[in-house]
Amino acid sequence: MLPLRALLSQREPVRRGQYLAAGVGLALVKYSADAGAYFAATGELWHPVDYLDPTFAGRFQQAAGGAPPLPSWLLIFFVLWSLPFLWIGVAMSARRARDAGFSSWWGLVFLIPVLNYLCILGLVCLPSRPGPATRPPPDKFTERFVIFAVGIVILLGAAMIGILTEGFAYYGTGLFLGLPFLLGTVTGYLYNLTGKQSVTATLGLVALTLAMGFLGLLLFALEGLVCLFMAYPIMLAAALPGALFGRALARLSTSPDASLGALILLLPLGVVCEGELSHPPLRKVVTSIEIDAPPRVVWDFVVAFSELSPPEHWLFATGIAYPLRASIDGMGVGAVRRCEFSTGAFVEPITTWDEPRLLAFDVSAQPLPMEEWSFYAQLTPPHLTQSFQSRRGEFRLTPLPSGGTLLEGSTWYTMEMGPAPYWQLWSDAILHQIHLRVLRHIRGRAELSAALQ
Repeated sequence: MLPLRALLSQREPVRRGQYLAAGVGLALVKYSADAGAYFAATGELWHPVDYLDPTFAGRFQQAAGGAPPLPSWLLIFFVLWSLPFLWIGVAMSARRARDAGFSSWWGLVFLIPVLNYLCILGLVCLPSRPGPATRPPPDKFTERFVIFAVGIVILLGAAMIGILTEGFAYYGTGLFLGLPFLLGTVTGYLYNLTGKQSVTATLGLVALTLAMGFLGLLLFALEGLVCLFMAYPIMLAAALPGALFGRALARLSTSPDASLGALILLLPLGVVCEGELSHPPLRKVVTSIEIDAPPRVVWDFVVAFSELSPPEHWLFATGIAYPLRASIDGMGVGAVRRCEFSTGAFVEPITTWDEPRLLAFDVSAQPLPMEEWSFYAQLTPPHLTQSFQSRRGEFRLTPLPSGGTLLEGSTWYTMEMGPAPYWQLWSDAILHQIHLRVLRHIRGRAELSAALQ
């Protein structure tokens, strides 16, 4: 396999044998680290076949839906560990494309879901041949032109995000990793056409460009402030390596050509393919609390509970939905529980009634997960109604030797957003706070009732 410096470089061409050897070697390194970390956290094997899935959702399905809830450190590791391989994959593909006689811009196909596998296969098979000679950029690339072009990139980026989210209801890795890397590449390339700009200035411009694009999404009522705040870190993490890649292309005097436009047109195709092939995993979040009251007392407050006090955690001040009260119609399996949230009611048909040990239910209807902060009233981008789906839940009561109760609240959900490990950090944290709000209320009521008996 090529040495690390050769893997990160953009200057030397890559022969197809080198490309294949480096790709296989890097895949083994990445899989070994991912599978090793997953095994250390869960004691389970991440099967190599799952790792060959062309979609990130499918690739992380076992890791996202494993029996033990994955710790936050493992989710963070998955995201950070993927970023250098994202850079190397694009850089190596660009050099291999140049060696095969094509434009370096075609290396960016590595970012497009599903189509990246076809790109890799093609680059492995194509022989080396002379390509178009590099030439310095024309004189029209003045600083004024670059400012105008970056403005166009901002509008184009906001438009692409709007098309993918509003047109395709897509919130996968192509949106949060592929598109920002592409836009960062174009911005870094344009900025460095007029002369060698510093790395710091290039990265700063790309960070500012992404922020301006987000402002455009706010102004055009495509997204709300809180969701953009959540999306900015992962998209910035992808855009910054893209900026460095674009800077490298400019320093190599790589001229823009029609292949860049073709890449933009291919992105929706990759999105459609990923949407057809990916199936979000079912993920479980468990929160527990100890209560100084016996299970028979706690049970009554689990089945239904009175009005909760106003929320204190800062998270619920951002518009995230929070529970208010719960009621039940009937008793036993088949009864219907309604858990009222700040945005509406969860309708929960009871599937297990094992008093006073286990109350389990499905979710047949759910309200919006949050109210967006926006300049406009009732903003409902597609992800609010489609991306997060609560599937079922349960309360498990376990007697403690002290005479108290260990109360566990669990939620099973699916999240159609990628990369899955990043968004699970947010969804898990939110669900834990929702659980804690309910469990603490139940604890207070149950302990007061036990004290009065």
